[in-house]
Amino acid sequence: MPPSQNTTARFVAIKTLCKLEQTREPVNKLLAAILTDHPLKHNDRQLASNIIFGILRNRETLDIMLNHLCNRPLRKFDPFVLEALRVGLFQIIYLDRIPDSAAVNESVKAVQAARLPKRLHGFVNAVLRNSIRKRKKLLELTMNPARPICNHPKWLYERWKKQFGAQEAERICLENSHQTTLCLQVNFINTDPETFQNILQSENVASHRGRHHTDSIVLEDFHTKVTDLPGYREGWFQVQDQGAQLLTLLMTPLISGGDYLDACAGVGGKTSILIQLAYAVQARVYAVEPDLSRQKTFRENMARLHQGQTIQLFPETLQQFAASRKRQFDGILLDAPCSGTGVIRRHPDIRWNRRPEDLNNYQKTQLELLHTAATLLKPYGHLIYATCSLEDLENHQVIRSFLANNSNFTLDDCSPVLPESARSLVDNYCFRPLPGPEIDGFFGARLTKTG
Repeated sequence: MPPSQNTTARFVAIKTLCKLEQTREPVNKLLAAILTDHPLKHNDRQLASNIIFGILRNRETLDIMLNHLCNRPLRKFDPFVLEALRVGLFQIIYLDRIPDSAAVNESVKAVQAARLPKRLHGFVNAVLRNSIRKRKKLLELTMNPARPICNHPKWLYERWKKQFGAQEAERICLENSHQTTLCLQVNFINTDPETFQNILQSENVASHRGRHHTDSIVLEDFHTKVTDLPGYREGWFQVQDQGAQLLTLLMTPLISGGDYLDACAGVGGKTSILIQLAYAVQARVYAVEPDLSRQKTFRENMARLHQGQTIQLFPETLQQFAASRKRQFDGILLDAPCSGTGVIRRHPDIRWNRRPEDLNNYQKTQLELLHTAATLLKPYGHLIYATCSLEDLENHQVIRSFLANNSNFTLDDCSPVLPESARSLVDNYCFRPLPGPEIDGFFGARLTKTG
């Protein structure tokens, strides 16, 4: 039985993009919610996701083309119509395997399913058919523009231009428009990189060692389910960027029998690495995470990666944890909530969801968490402050402010505890990779408490 007009990949994509504009919530969360009301088969879900993420990576380019095709400003369009035009045009320009006729017809059907006035059906049809006729001209518009097409909000590009220079800002924006590689962190309690890579090779899965963290494995042109890879159920690996893996190494070396805390554990990616590091020296690892959804995923990940072990998770905020317990730790990893501007390549909705005023709000939260974490640290212990942000406001400025108010802490050079392949990513003592072909943007500072 064919799907109804409001249960198609294009309709779901348009609906999700409209909801994103209204709410500024994470796009994956919105898509999942919409799919509960408009379920799709696997291939159609994949198509909807590809269209959504493709538009988010190329929105400015698409809007330049639409402005050429339409006589009135895009901001005056009905939101559903605007997203329908973007969805149709994206398929026509970028998706070679989809016939132009299907791109047009399915977009028009989505507008019909939304029960918009009949004149808008004809309008969408006319604009998209005109884009097919003018395809060459539309592509020319983007080849030699008067200014770089960055596919990022102007305010964000201008911040990066001021911070990194125009050439580097443009490079970061371009990098964020590329598809990401899939990087695996090998659980070295259960296996080792060489053994696991040999098994992948036997299964005809192309891979190579990470450029910055040679114990990581990068999968080349991988498009199937991660859960189908050998060793997934046995807990041999987890998906994690090289930068995130390197951040956790800032805690090393762990002391024998020590106590360590992941203060903002999330779904447990870095917690798992801490557990792996602690295994060799019989140290203990604890985690704090207040979000119910993340707690559930955390427990699922720990059950897969560390089978038979009990990982103590405290389901509360760090402030609640600190107020109710007198325990102190030899090391604390604080992967603080942030704007996420370093991982836009993986989460392209971030660029459109953030606002300039958000950065100050994040900084306030980060400083509060950092001061709270400091009270839980033993003398001579290490406090690792980390973000996946490129913004100085959330990184160096936070560290400077913290040190100005905590004279019993010093900032250590990250280089000695990182592998040789990653030491070029250190800037002013701090770990600070910018988005590149095999790494996302991160920041890490290693703080030591004096006696």
